Amino acid sequence: MSQRFTLLVAGDPNQRTGGYIYDAQIVAALREQGIQVDVVGLEGRFPQADETAAHALTSALESLADSERVIIDGLAMGALPDVVARHAGRLNITSLLHHPLGDEQGLSSEEPQHLHRSELTGLAQVARVIVTSRFTARRLSELAKEYSLPITAPVSVVEPGVAHAPVSPAAQQGEAIRLLCVATLTPRKGQDVLVNALAEVESHQWQCDCFGGARDADFSAKVQRLIDEHQLAERVTLHGECDAETLEAAYQSAHALVLPSWYEGYGMVVTEALAHGLPVITTTGGALRDTLPEGAGISVEPGDAKALSAAISHFCTNEALRTELRAGVALARGELNDWQAAGIEFAKALNDESTAELSAGSQFAASWLTLRETVDSHARSEALVNRLNAWLATREAPVSLADLGCGRGSNMQFLAPRLASPQQWALFDHDDALLKEARSRAVSLHDASGQPLTVDTHCASLTKLDHPALNAVDVVSASALIDLVSQQWIDALAQQCASHQQALLISLSVTGEWCFIDADQQPIDNPEDRFVLGLFNAHQQRDKGLGEALGGDAHRALYHAMAQQGYAVEEASTPWQLVAGSHEHQPLVSSLINGWAEAATEQSPEAATRIAEWRTARLDAVERGQLGVWVGHRDLLALPAEKG
Repeated sequence: MSQRFTLLVAGDPNQRTGGYIYDAQIVAALREQGIQVDVVGLEGRFPQADETAAHALTSALESLADSERVIIDGLAMGALPDVVARHAGRLNITSLLHHPLGDEQGLSSEEPQHLHRSELTGLAQVARVIVTSRFTARRLSELAKEYSLPITAPVSVVEPGVAHAPVSPAAQQGEAIRLLCVATLTPRKGQDVLVNALAEVESHQWQCDCFGGARDADFSAKVQRLIDEHQLAERVTLHGECDAETLEAAYQSAHALVLPSWYEGYGMVVTEALAHGLPVITTTGGALRDTLPEGAGISVEPGDAKALSAAISHFCTNEALRTELRAGVALARGELNDWQAAGIEFAKALNDESTAELSAGSQFAASWLTLRETVDSHARSEALVNRLNAWLATREAPVSLADLGCGRGSNMQFLAPRLASPQQWALFDHDDALLKEARSRAVSLHDASGQPLTVDTHCASLTKLDHPALNAVDVVSASALIDLVSQQWIDALAQQCASHQQALLISLSVTGEWCFIDADQQPIDNPEDRFVLGLFNAHQQRDKGLGEALGGDAHRALYHAMAQQGYAVEEASTPWQLVAGSHEHQPLVSSLINGWAEAATEQSPEAATRIAEWRTARLDAVERGQLGVWVGHRDLLALPAEKG
């Protein structure tokens, strides 16, 4: 049976821009491989999504059955992370990203940061990310670090292919040089810079034809006004958007492509020009520095009209340069990839399951761990950490700490900067990929006095607490772990700590209590919520790989176990308070609802319809800003009795 995907794009899928052409060519290449792809265009305004856009994406995702595979174009996804979060738990979602939305030109001062945060939050929900250039992959990594919103899904680079094209003829002696600009009329494409540059070109033997839709009316009017002011109307023509035949004819009559963009996520038009044998005069903006091969054109800094003018003048007046560049283009042309090869790479990326949801209940996708990290940090007890800090001050430096089930290192990220002593950390987890991420994130960490940490990782099961590295530490810690373990495991942990006189700090243990809250943060009592909560708590007490789990009873069991070992035990209430209408909290709330519904359905399959209706109603209310969520947690600090 062939694979099937649904591709969701913003607006009409048949638009003649680089991103839409990429999508269309990849779809065609996938279909040639026998992969079924349904393309759905979404109504509404993107990327600054309006209600129509949000409704369109919601409806499209709701129409898909559980476990279906969907590709969402970045233009349609980036501004709607809450909608994506509502369906991330039941659909296999791939994000196709051409370039970060916040990197667009012409945005207000607040918009780039908002779009970056929104897009990164959405990317934390998906199973995989496909980008169209190595530059964009690097840029995403930089943004993830800048905003502390890591991308934990695999990121694959699938660069555009190019269709075979006949070589355009070189300019004949005495012939006017025909310059071709293919780009939508938007500030990022820089046609205003191009007109100002052309006004200073010394030679008058040139003609410039600009093809591309007028996507920004004010900017388009500005460009036309500049053409008129510089009296270039007879030599610079804005043709608007055109069909494929008209554009092909333009390539065949051109002598060079000019692309004055401030920024490109790849710059497909560059490789299209190379396929036609055309030298390229462009900028180094974004991925263009990588896209244009050396010797196949001229690059200047984006926005530098004088440098662009000089480059165009040099090209128009120097026949030897034109000949040299065409030779460089001929070499580069032979190295271009076709769309069939790009489609094969895309299909491989679609089947990358390296961070897919893990099967055992004691394992978590990195995307879930990323979503909860900031909320966890705000909830945790600073008072208990301060008491631990005082206890560690009595120990010989450096102090050593273990983190059980460390995941991506969130527990260490919180604790290390708050503890004054030099620190050695031992991180334990059975997931090697998460361990590697935790270790990588630790590189920039310091203790409270600014000293770097020493970090060792141990890929090991927590079934038994007998690892030699665990015996040597001063503090055993864990976060959001013990609801997964059995009474026998808790007793073993208490005995382990007592045997080695180790302190124990366990954070964010669920209490088995949660409820929805209204806009005033008051709890809502609803019988359907109580029904699902009961099923969820029953599901929590299944065996998660560490014995019959205690779920919400684990914290109290640990308190008594440590007290019986003679420890001084303190606890603190550390609930999540996820407020109604918070765009920051909505993705986590939606993920919680999906998780509760899935667990409840596993526990009571006969109630699947009732639970699905509950989930839909609650997700809708959250999206409308009517509901938040309160989730009970408690922290525990146990210190060994002082020796008399």
